[in-house]
Amino acid sequence: MKNKFLKISFSFLAFLLMLSCSDNDDYTNDSVVKATSPSLTVSLGFSNATTLIEQEASYPFSVSITEAQIADVIVNLEQTDGTATAGEDFSMPNSVTIKKGTLSASGEITIHADEIPEDEETVTIQIGLGNESNVSGVAGETVTFNIANLKSGDLVVGMSWAASGTVTNNSGEAVDPYALADLRLLLTDSPYTTVFASADGASAETYVLDGAAPDGTYSFVADFYAAMTELNSDLDITLSFDQVGAINSQTHLFKNALNTTDSCAELNFVMATITKSGDSYSFVEVGEKSALDLSVLVGTWSGPATWYDYFGYTSEVVTTIDANGDIYVNGISFQWFQGWWGEVIVSNTPVKVTVTNFCTGAFIIEEQPYIVATYNGAPQPAYGLSGSGTLDFSGASPRMTVYPVFHQNGGTFSGPEFGGIPFAEYLTLD
Repeated sequence: MKNKFLKISFSFLAFLLMLSCSDNDDYTNDSVVKATSPSLTVSLGFSNATTLIEQEASYPFSVSITEAQIADVIVNLEQTDGTATAGEDFSMPNSVTIKKGTLSASGEITIHADEIPEDEETVTIQIGLGNESNVSGVAGETVTFNIANLKSGDLVVGMSWAASGTVTNNSGEAVDPYALADLRLLLTDSPYTTVFASADGASAETYVLDGAAPDGTYSFVADFYAAMTELNSDLDITLSFDQVGAINSQTHLFKNALNTTDSCAELNFVMATITKSGDSYSFVEVGEKSALDLSVLVGTWSGPATWYDYFGYTSEVVTTIDANGDIYVNGISFQWFQGWWGEVIVSNTPVKVTVTNFCTGAFIIEEQPYIVATYNGAPQPAYGLSGSGTLDFSGASPRMTVYPVFHQNGGTFSGPEFGGIPFAEYLTLD
């Protein structure tokens, strides 16, 4: 009888244990199942380091973790710096909760309007403080923005940018777009000849066109202050417009607008024009990248070449521009060809020059027909020409260095070399 009672008791205990393990168990404080240490990503419904207008408007954000957790993850928010007052100038939740088994949650930051004239205010918010419940090692993110106190006729113009593709440094780490390039936001006349004002901070740019500014048509232009030119990357630029009670986050995206190798004073990107009439604005997308004005290269060029010290030869070429805006050069190596090579030029065709980098002035001459000649009265196989070189605008007159290569019967030659110096012509626009 005793053994039967013990068996029944153990069976009843096992049954109670089974009942205690339900599907609703979240394993909180469980001694076997442990939380992992995910990383945190913050996605904003506005550009970080941008300017928001002081009007009643909400801006969403979301937080995501890399691994779902066995219990709720409460992500905390805290204002860590800035002149704006939480609860008066803006409001935000103290935390957002990523439910157990999910990867993300969302919240809103709300800007509040008032009638008090104020200077532009700043806000810095830390999302993810490192003390999140039920999980350790969550890396947070700092969000910054300005709050602009505006009159009804003021127009806020924002400009942000990002690499068109992933850009990494030598260590394989992603490069921040504002480290990759530092752009300026320019207010100019239309078409662009004169800069009226500019915004040039350390990251995204903001400019406020005062409602009291003269009526007329203006251009908004992006150009470079600096760039990591060693990392060849296209840049996508986003232009935004806001006006109290009239325009709310009107955005324009310009894909591949500029390249980091375009970092020179001669190049810019005209994003849009605005026409101001009182407190009203109308917009036209332009989206045009400037090009080097090749018309300044038209004329006669002269100068020595690598053989000058030996034979006293000089070079002279003439540049022209066709109806398509393409530049052509005629006369490259004529004096060397006839003096050193000893042939008589019967006819020739100007060759097209293609500028490949407007900042460095690098150009190429793709292989094309060039010269028909005779030697001792006998017709020779036709010559083609290719080559490379650079244009230099730093002096009083443009300068051009040309490294020509001749082609004949499937072979190539590039003239004599003296002391290992490549055959070249060094020309200045007369």
